[in-house]
Amino acid sequence: MKEIIEFWDNNGFGFSNVNAKQQLLAWLDDSHFLQSKEVILKALVIACSNNKRKLNYVVGILKNWENESLLTVEEIDDYHESKKQDQNARNSTHSFPTGRDIPRGFELDLTAGEE
Repeated sequence: MKEIIEFWDNNGFGFSNVNAKQQLLAWLDDSHFLQSKEVILKALVIACSNNKRKLNYVVGILKNWENESLLTVEEIDDYHESKKQDQNARNSTHSFPTGRDIPRGFELDLTAGEE
């Protein structure tokens, strides 16, 4: 609990925002995470890296992980790594040409229709 409060206070989440701290600490007891403290700290780190130092953002991260049944830091890391690999694979193997092919025999006549 002390580590979470210290991280919150030292990283710009709002030193005097006691209500937000209490709501965040409720996740220690009310969540299904197997490593509650570590998971909450990971969510705080991600919020900092995205420059989103708000309780709602952190809670959103935690809810997403809970909805995905990611209950440990290892499961969260594996999930994000596999998503990153999937995205990289999609980006590298699917290159689509821009525009449409020009049909054979097509001739562009810029003066057509002018008389």
